[in-house]
Amino acid sequence: MKILFLFFIFYFISKSFGNYIPVPKDFKCSKESLIYTYGSGDAYFSKWSFTDSHYDLPFDCLNDNRSVTCTAEMNGENAKMLHGSISTCVIDSNGALVCESISLSKKYYPNPIIEGEFKPLTKGGQTSLKGYYLAFGISSFFTILPDTEVEFQGSTFKKSFDATNILLDYQGGCGPKTLQWPNGFNFTFNHSNPIINNASSDNRSLIVTGSNFCNSSDYVNIFIDSIQIDKLNIISIDHELFEVKYNQQYCKSIVLNIVSGDLDSNKFQFDYKPLPLKINSIPKSKGGSIIITGERLSSQINNSLVIVNIGQNECKQVISSKNEITCNLDSITNGSISNNLQVNISINGIVNDNNLLFSFDVPFISDFILPQGEVKLIGDCFGTFQSTQVYIDDILQSNLTISINDKQTTLSFTPLNQIKKSKLYLIVNGTKSNVVDIDSSFYVKSIPSSPSVIGQIVNYTLYNINPSNYNSLPTIILKDNSTIKGIDIKDSFEYSTHSYSFQIPKGCGRNEISISIGNQTSRTEFYYEQPIIRSCSTNDNQLINCLGNFTNYLNYYEDDQIKIIFLNSSKYNFLESNLLDFKFDSFSFQLNKQFTSNQIYLNVCNQLLPITNIEFTQTPQATKINTIEPILNDSSKHENNQNKTNNESIGSIGEVVSEKDQIQKYCASLI
Repeated sequence: MKILFLFFIFYFISKSFGNYIPVPKDFKCSKESLIYTYGSGDAYFSKWSFTDSHYDLPFDCLNDNRSVTCTAEMNGENAKMLHGSISTCVIDSNGALVCESISLSKKYYPNPIIEGEFKPLTKGGQTSLKGYYLAFGISSFFTILPDTEVEFQGSTFKKSFDATNILLDYQGGCGPKTLQWPNGFNFTFNHSNPIINNASSDNRSLIVTGSNFCNSSDYVNIFIDSIQIDKLNIISIDHELFEVKYNQQYCKSIVLNIVSGDLDSNKFQFDYKPLPLKINSIPKSKGGSIIITGERLSSQINNSLVIVNIGQNECKQVISSKNEITCNLDSITNGSISNNLQVNISINGIVNDNNLLFSFDVPFISDFILPQGEVKLIGDCFGTFQSTQVYIDDILQSNLTISINDKQTTLSFTPLNQIKKSKLYLIVNGTKSNVVDIDSSFYVKSIPSSPSVIGQIVNYTLYNINPSNYNSLPTIILKDNSTIKGIDIKDSFEYSTHSYSFQIPKGCGRNEISISIGNQTSRTEFYYEQPIIRSCSTNDNQLINCLGNFTNYLNYYEDDQIKIIFLNSSKYNFLESNLLDFKFDSFSFQLNKQFTSNQIYLNVCNQLLPITNIEFTQTPQATKINTIEPILNDSSKHENNQNKTNNESIGSIGEVVSEKDQIQKYCASLI
């Protein structure tokens, strides 16, 4: 009986309170209104009170005996006030107004209406979320699934708080995220698209700056020219910078983009520009060969357009490789600016932006060797024997006889006394060169000075050997780093100056070598012997035929290392290989019409041999005999000694223009 009594009491209480709790059958939300529909005779909400903003939202309700429709008009102003906790006023089933703490079930909260894009930065920061019904029942933060809180900026208890434009203190992230409201409504958003603003490079990596890159390689894919970079090559990544291992040895443009959190960036073009780092100097009055060293000085594209300008002067006949550009710069008139000229290199339209300056007539010693006991300086702008002074340990060497080649790139002299651990520099026309450390006390001489191209035993005499090295055997180190061991020929018991034999391998042209014994090293050079041309003749058809012994040079001809060179005015023209008939005892070639003003050379491994003493079966009227300086085998004779003359006759066919200076320049370029 007691249990039955309690049941009726509980039923009565539940039924009574049930009259106060509205249960909408339907509700609709828009930016213009909130519309809730109830059953006829059911309780319904007549007003919502937002305690944080102290704002009441009334409903206008219409009963058509089938249902009750309650509408709250909405606009931008009252929508700002709808935030925080909610209390309600209810018209119960008996028509009575009840304003008690009857909460609104979260499932009847209006769904948020998001306006515009919500795309926060991946690094986070102040972010605005705009729309309607954003903070219904929410006082201080949103929730990003699964459990990350995103706090509001500003107090919701102030009237100035705007529930249609909520500032969030977003902590950042990568990839898609989901906001969840108390009524279970989910809104999935992604971050702002990554933007690449700039890029730079060093010798090992590419460094890119911008925004929204994320801070984890798990969320990103990086592409260069549409090829994805292996994630193992990502050195570092943060929201505004990433660095990848990437090295480009050629001048070119690349297209870079990043996909971050499934969002693609802009396509950013980055130019790997030519980077000239060093340039030689040349005589202003003569012009000459410019050598520029650096990085990315060529392109992988065939037939690339490479333009070199030095100041306002174009450098011609450009030859480029990855790390070097050579070109010819003409002589400049005295009135032109000759110092601190900007060096500009354009490769397929990509121009260097570093500041490399060029000046004429700056003497510079880059190296020295000791051939046959001489000192041979190698460098630029050595002047002439009249204008150049040699200083050793700040003392002018006034009694030296110096020899300087025409291009002013080598200077040779025989020291009056051996130079030991000294400082050497030049003064050329009043301009001082750099200072180099030099020691010529340990040097070598060879017999013969020019070995055969098929290889030959050559005796080298080593001078001023240290006593600690008497029991050592010398070694020759060739340019390819191969070595040749010397053999003591035991012609003397004097070991401070001693001779050794070396089996020089077959080869051709000029060779720079080092000879070491113990802890002493001397650098020198030798030239393989050139062929001997006994005689040359021409017939009525101007076919030139030369006799001699060329057996040892057939292999070099087959390797395209033997050519005929014509000098046409100031141009050098190589006869096509198939027009030269080269045999063991003769060679012949046709003097073509385009080579009617010539001096003629046999180029053997970049060493020039004049074709002299041509006998004519019938001398044309325009034929003249010219004199030029011969190119000899001995290394000391490869210099164009400017304080002496040594002429030899040469025959030439057709109209002849004197081009002695041009020949000297070309010959010097091969030394």
